[in-house]
Amino acid sequence: MIGQFIPGRSVVHRLDPRTKIIATALWILLLFLTHSIAGFVADTIFLVLITLSSRIPLLVVLRSTKPIIPIVLFTSFFNILYTSGDVIWSAWIFQITKQGIEISAFLSLRILLMVMGSSILTFTTSLTDITSGIESLLSPLERVGVRITDFAMMVTLAIRFIPTLSEEVQKIKDAQRARGASFGSKKITQKIKEVFPILVPLIYSSFRRAFDLTNAIECRCYNQKIKRTKLNPLKYQKRDLFCGIIIVLFFSIIIIIQK
Repeated sequence: MIGQFIPGRSVVHRLDPRTKIIATALWILLLFLTHSIAGFVADTIFLVLITLSSRIPLLVVLRSTKPIIPIVLFTSFFNILYTSGDVIWSAWIFQITKQGIEISAFLSLRILLMVMGSSILTFTTSLTDITSGIESLLSPLERVGVRITDFAMMVTLAIRFIPTLSEEVQKIKDAQRARGASFGSKKITQKIKEVFPILVPLIYSSFRRAFDLTNAIECRCYNQKIKRTKLNPLKYQKRDLFCGIIIVLFFSIIIIIQK
């Protein structure tokens, strides 16, 4: 689900993309500053309210965390077993501590909330708007020779092809199953072998899509050196100011309740 745009007319959809990009960056920063149960409860409530305001189904937002669940479980496992502190249980070289459980829980919440908050940005903002927002926010760097248009295009294409590659993997798996291949083995060696029938066609498909995209860009005479104007220039409105005030207030509240 990450990278997909869900059209809508909600308040969040109609916000300026620069406002949503800045808000997402502040959200990630806030999660790293949160280190208490009260703080994470407030963060979760705020994220739920934003999700309801965007009119994106909560289940869709939760589903965006599915690809990172293995990473969360992996990091949590080692944090629980190898963090020093007040020992609750121990056996051989392994031990579970109170601090390990706390760090593991906070880290897992931090990663999950970060992904869900970032997915709100992609669900409610088209790739064209994201590109325009990045170009506008980073435009001062052009004075020192940084080609912001190239960077914005690169980030946008990377986000755009996440759902495309995910769909491609599913198609390849279905095709391999139709040819008699089996997936879902519990043995590690067999799991590694199962990757190759998917990986090779996926790499070939990715290069083919890259070449097609390059040809499409060239056929449209796309040249980054040319200064381009916008059909729909970005403009801040009153709702963006109101959103900024809410974010600053919430940021301040989270900092205060954790002191």
